[in-house]
Amino acid sequence: MKDKLYKMMNWPEIEAIVYGEECHPEKILGRHNVSAYTLFQAFFPDAKEVILTLQAQEEQEAREYIMELADEAGFYAVALLGKVKDDYQYVVTDINGKKNVFSDPYNNMVKLSKSELNAFRTGKSTDAYKFMGARKAVVNNKSGVAFHVWAPNAVRVSVVGDFNNWNGKVHPMILDENSGIFSLFIPGLNEAIRYKYEIRAKGGAIYTKLDPYSPVAESGNSVVTTLNDFEWTDAGYLENKKRFDKSKAPFNICEITNFTDLIDDKGKDGLIRHLKDCSYNYIRLSLNNDLTMGFTNENANELKTLVNLLHKENIGILFDVNFSYFKDDETGLSYFDGTYLYGHLDERKRYNTAFGGRCFNYGRPEVATLLNSKIYYLLRELHIDGLFVEGLSSMLYLDYGKNDGEWTANIYGGNENLEAIHFVKELNQSLHQEFSYAITLTREEGLFPKVTEAISDGGLGFDYIINNGFGSEFLDFIKGDNSFTDLNKLTDNMAYAYCENYVLSIAKEDILLASNYDYGAIEQGADYFDVINLNEDEKEAAKRSLLAYFMARPGKKLLNINVEDGKSLPVLGKLYKELPALHSLDRNPYGFEWIKAMNTGDGVLSFVRKDEYLNHSVLVVCNFSDNEYAGYKFGMPYEGKYKLIFSSDDKKFGGKTTVGGKNKETVEEFYDGRPNSLTLKLAPMTTAFYSYTPYNEEELLKIAQEKVAKYKAKVEKEAKEKAKALKEANGAVKEKL
Repeated sequence: MKDKLYKMMNWPEIEAIVYGEECHPEKILGRHNVSAYTLFQAFFPDAKEVILTLQAQEEQEAREYIMELADEAGFYAVALLGKVKDDYQYVVTDINGKKNVFSDPYNNMVKLSKSELNAFRTGKSTDAYKFMGARKAVVNNKSGVAFHVWAPNAVRVSVVGDFNNWNGKVHPMILDENSGIFSLFIPGLNEAIRYKYEIRAKGGAIYTKLDPYSPVAESGNSVVTTLNDFEWTDAGYLENKKRFDKSKAPFNICEITNFTDLIDDKGKDGLIRHLKDCSYNYIRLSLNNDLTMGFTNENANELKTLVNLLHKENIGILFDVNFSYFKDDETGLSYFDGTYLYGHLDERKRYNTAFGGRCFNYGRPEVATLLNSKIYYLLRELHIDGLFVEGLSSMLYLDYGKNDGEWTANIYGGNENLEAIHFVKELNQSLHQEFSYAITLTREEGLFPKVTEAISDGGLGFDYIINNGFGSEFLDFIKGDNSFTDLNKLTDNMAYAYCENYVLSIAKEDILLASNYDYGAIEQGADYFDVINLNEDEKEAAKRSLLAYFMARPGKKLLNINVEDGKSLPVLGKLYKELPALHSLDRNPYGFEWIKAMNTGDGVLSFVRKDEYLNHSVLVVCNFSDNEYAGYKFGMPYEGKYKLIFSSDDKKFGGKTTVGGKNKETVEEFYDGRPNSLTLKLAPMTTAFYSYTPYNEEELLKIAQEKVAKYKAKVEKEAKEKAKALKEANGAVKEKL
């Protein structure tokens, strides 16, 4: 080696590069001015020869300089006299004789802007997915990929992939001391490149990690992807959604648990046809709850295609997310830089017993940035209409699923996770500010108050919450004896039906509960209604009747796609969608009135669902017994006409009832505490809907005339009877005289 070159080189720092222990490789690698020379240094472990090529703009041919092997590990260097500012590249010949040309990453450095760094470090950023992770970029007129990853406690972080034989010593990244973010721009890389981060922790342990900000994963690796790579055609749908009234609109969700069966064209067509037939206006999609993992490349594109098609049919999509934990695996967030970076130092806060993973540290701003970024990616880039947030209880409570001594109280001595509560409120508030139409739905098991109240009123700000109480008692009722006479399980829960904005659910969680968590039975297509203690024919009638009751109760609806019932569900869905009385006052107690809620042992209950104007109310009558009632009388609050518009015993469903026919009219008769009565024929194990129509002016006039005529006839009759009695009395007196 030339003497001058040897003296120019910093051998301790070169050793740090060779042994993979350098977090500031830009100080060694690349081009540096040393005295009167320009020193070029590069590390190519698998190279047989490295040639430096200089290309001045005005020259036609590049100048070439053979670089000297300064260290047998693959460290090359060459010193040129003068201040060399020309563009340069390395021509590398590997041990197999193959030549490749590389631009120097350390001559094309990239940094995040001050505003990006500030947003990242304060936890306020919702678009960190645009600048963190791996993104295509152009630096110094060279196209490539810019990588950014947060690992503040790492000794060294490198990008590894097929492009460097997964060797962590080839592309060490550059640390920003203030933020803890490592960055590197690698010229020549394109999208679809598979990569990971190799992280050397203090103490020497080496971890290979997926990129937390990569939206796409493939074969266990992160993938460089372009954000705006899909041609959306749903602008009109999204614009119309801005005028969407969440409180009064029908909200009918179909839960889909097996996305892979739906991604081919036949699957999409069949899915959309089923959704439209049953009048669903949303689907809940369970694909990948762990926000730290990306979609597969195919599924990401297929998901966009599906969302676009659904929006064309005015069907929204809610995506299952669970940001209560992250998996404790080698390539995930666990020990990301050799420390509990995304979790807690305190072991009593560390573990999520509900899901077997680790709890996020919501009080750390960089953690909030990651979670916000993942969530906003779904809405902005995938056009998702909302979120089904799972695992909320394990977020809100420090002692959830833990025994005494396994958790630590908050600063006030309580069991609430104050940092998680703050994060949830901030998320709901910011999400609804940007996406007024976005739905946030959750399931909470700890009776946390005001989950769906406005944040300004002390609530968490969710739009809806699953009504667990109704679900539990509904299942208990279904599991009851074959006469279904314990109506209290259906009526008592109305006492709290308006405490929150509820969604009634027969979802995967409910089916698991019904089957006593028999996952084998679920995989074989177990039905929620399998627990009904009846023979098959009777079970089908009971299922139709119970589904009708479910659709008629106050609360938005969520049904698993496997909850089929023949032909009644499409009819029920259409009625639910088209009749305002069945959905417009779900949040208002005015919209519901019990007609018969007393459990008298006959299996019958009834109620009225109302709209805002009362004149389109629906009477719902349920006979859960196996008795047929030829004339069952109900006390009614209003006079008018009732027409049968739905019966779960309809002939077209396999029953015996003909829907339609003549109107049933009330009778002016004080009955059961009400001024009118209505007598109906009730088929066994049947739920029926009757549309209410008040009498019009002509009918009221006719009724009044009939009343007058009846009253007149009654008065005349009484007068005649009195006259006759008086005449007879007078005659008797005369006879005595």
